[in-house]
Amino acid sequence: MESIIIHRKPQNNHKVKKILVIRLQAIGDVLITLPYLQDLRNKLPNDVRFDMLVRKETENVPRHLCIFNNVYSIAGGRNTKKQFFYFLCLLPKLLFNRYDVLIDLQNNRLTKYMQFFLRIKSYTLFDKSSPIYAGDRNKNTINALGLATVEFSVLNSLKPLNDEALLKKYNVSKELKYVVINPAGAFENRNWDLDNYVNLCRLWNKHINEDTEFIVLGIDKIKEKSNYLKNKLGSKIINLVGTTDLISALHILQKAQLVISEDSGLLHASYIMGVPTIGLIGSTRSDWLNPSLPHTYFFTSSDLPCGDCMLEHCKFDEVKCLTRLKPEDVIKQSVKLLNMNEKTA
Repeated sequence: MESIIIHRKPQNNHKVKKILVIRLQAIGDVLITLPYLQDLRNKLPNDVRFDMLVRKETENVPRHLCIFNNVYSIAGGRNTKKQFFYFLCLLPKLLFNRYDVLIDLQNNRLTKYMQFFLRIKSYTLFDKSSPIYAGDRNKNTINALGLATVEFSVLNSLKPLNDEALLKKYNVSKELKYVVINPAGAFENRNWDLDNYVNLCRLWNKHINEDTEFIVLGIDKIKEKSNYLKNKLGSKIINLVGTTDLISALHILQKAQLVISEDSGLLHASYIMGVPTIGLIGSTRSDWLNPSLPHTYFFTSSDLPCGDCMLEHCKFDEVKCLTRLKPEDVIKQSVKLLNMNEKTA
């Protein structure tokens, strides 16, 4: 199904010298935009100014990329009125830039006000409803302008860090191959039982590679889960939950052989950087979330009558979309995915 996008193309592409991108959602949603914005940046003339406006909570990643000339942010959390207040505080600086084009990858009432106050006549608005992957909707929104034809491109624009020092700090060896696990789904219908992760790691060491070590990454919210895994798996797991910032986590992810993750920001971070990724997404709408890339495999609920329900709590006695999923199933698809990517490398 073709995306429905509202746009007004610039009259002369050669006169487009300043572009503003807006995305005011959570970090996972911002991450999904980046492969396409990177591709646009690479296809634009070098003298085009390319800026981004995000929420304060998500500014760290775009600021650490070699994509944008400037990254602006507004405070206010998820409160639209507060966001608008902080936007008005920022408005003089944005007006001074005199943008030619607005790429609105949020498309809500607030960003429409932003467009009005910024007086940007050429724009494109994100399609919020079509039943296709969000990344494709980002792509289609950008392409509607006619500035360039963009595609998914593996995110390789992270500003360099001293990776050797980083890995040493977190006791991660650059010689070993790691599997990253991320039990960070936001609620019940996105949570795979922790003992499944334990059994998966043990089966992996027994049948796939006894030398593989596992890394669990995430924020303090999953500290209890990571401590449980550490208690069960001992020296086979490196527990980095709550110890890394997001940028450090991204650099560690780049060293991973494989990422196995529930629906979370880290899930999107891994596959946009080209890391083979297994997604355990439970009740999340698979048509919006599953990128269907050669280096990804997502276990979805789309084949169930109750699938893609988006509910936080299952209406049945068990979370059917995840309880049916066994560690052996995940290992089988993981090995298949790794073998496919080795052949195409």
